[in-house]
Amino acid sequence: MGSSGSAEEFELVVADDGSIPAEQLRRLGLHPGAHLRVVEETATAVSTALGGSLPEFPDLSWEDFEAGSELARHDASAWS
Repeated sequence: MGSSGSAEEFELVVADDGSIPAEQLRRLGLHPGAHLRVVEETATAVSTALGGSLPEFPDLSWEDFEAGSELARHDASAWS
């Protein structure tokens, strides 16, 4: 990592004894004496307001829409 402020992300798993296994470090090309910076991952706050961001929805084709509409009509007619 350079001093430009941009950093690549790597996921390392800490062993039960608190160490990071040497194999994980070797895969990243790190050698004894390398300096690492640990950044805590924080969870984003969950908004209960309706003004929050919407979840991602898949792009639906016209055929998907028609199939869903047909299922809804079938369900509605079953309750009639």
